[in-house]
Amino acid sequence: MSEGLSTASLKRLVRFPFQDAKWVSRFLVGTLLTLANYIIPIVPSIFVSGYILRVMRQTVAGKEPALPTWDEWGRMMKDGLGAMVVGLVYFFPALLVLIGGMVLYFFAALYLPITASTSAAPEETLALMPMLTVGSMALVFVSMFLGTLLSLLGAIAVPAALGHFVAQGELRAAFRIRQWWRIVKADKLGYFVTWVVMVGLLGMAYIGFMLAYSTIVLCCLLPILMAPFGLYIMLVGSALFGQTYRQSRKLCSMITPTAAELLKSKT
Repeated sequence: MSEGLSTASLKRLVRFPFQDAKWVSRFLVGTLLTLANYIIPIVPSIFVSGYILRVMRQTVAGKEPALPTWDEWGRMMKDGLGAMVVGLVYFFPALLVLIGGMVLYFFAALYLPITASTSAAPEETLALMPMLTVGSMALVFVSMFLGTLLSLLGAIAVPAALGHFVAQGELRAAFRIRQWWRIVKADKLGYFVTWVVMVGLLGMAYIGFMLAYSTIVLCCLLPILMAPFGLYIMLVGSALFGQTYRQSRKLCSMITPTAAELLKSKT
């Protein structure tokens, strides 16, 4: 593993949500807010996202991760809105491609046949329908492929962008791609390992959900069970990426020459 993510630190980060003396009440509040999204969409997620960024801020600052008290609701709302803006911007190209592909598909599959049947030369126009059908299906697959690829790129970028947002204390820092990319590049292996750990956690959660889905009782409880598991993965992920960002920034400062060194080299 990388220097910043040893086996001991990984165990500590995976267990930290359950180490605090008051973790039950704090974790319960986060779970209830996550469940509240089924009733009031988006609004509870804003505060949960702000809370997740507070955990990331701890590890970026070099502190041991812990579940903070549910207070400073104004700041959590501001951070949560910022996190959602960052996610929306970086995933917007993927959403645009996916939605655009579906819109064009329905246009080719539904609208064109209707207009063809009412045209002045329906026989000639209807002869093009098989070609339009095949073309629309191909368009869907192409848009799904490109949308998935862009989604992966967005997923890779968002944690680094959020780390830079938390470290700099301003939303615009998340979109200074050259800055946070230089930091990530300083410890590419650490960032890769962090993603491998997160994919492993998501994979185990997926297997657990599939097993629960195969049973009658747990299948009915699956929406409720998803809330604490999802919260736990977000908490651990924020701590992991926060620590990786801190280590990468430290390595970047060692690699990148300071302004004084640059000035000295020119004289």
